[in-house]
Amino acid sequence: MLGFYNLWLILVIIGAFAWIVMEIADKLRGVRIENKEDHRNIRVTIVSIIPLLLFFGITVFTPIVTGALFWIGCILIIVSGIVYILSILAFVKPKRGLTTIGIYKVSRNPMYVAMFLIFIGFVLMAWQFSLARGILMITITIFNIIATHWMVLGEERFLSKKYGDAYREYMNKVPRYIGIRGG
Repeated sequence: MLGFYNLWLILVIIGAFAWIVMEIADKLRGVRIENKEDHRNIRVTIVSIIPLLLFFGITVFTPIVTGALFWIGCILIIVSGIVYILSILAFVKPKRGLTTIGIYKVSRNPMYVAMFLIFIGFVLMAWQFSLARGILMITITIFNIIATHWMVLGEERFLSKKYGDAYREYMNKVPRYIGIRGG
């Protein structure tokens, strides 16, 4: 069911929104926010790109079907956008150093939380179309969450080396994602 009015359209809008927000933030901060080290590590790049490509591929063939699950998915995506903007705003304020203000007092990785919410939103939207499509999206989402967690662990090792005790203290106070503190 390849078509224009499919879920890919929503995904492209979200991607454009995220890119624009990041570009504005980079200009305000005066330094690129993204971690260049992640792009140099081929394993990290492959592990992070594969689920995104699969995800996009499925959205190309999944029509937009409105209903309760679709609208709940939309709400999750809107919440995700708010979390993302709050993450970027907090990141822009300190020009250098460890970001521990704003939403970073609630989660050490709010941008990833936003990404997880987007994935869950799309799972619900695909599920509205068909159970099989929803299950396929759940599978990709689980793979993505595992891959992302693996990347986060690497980032934590890097930040522990860079900021030492200050980061370890921050780790003990603030949950990695949401909920449980420490580790």
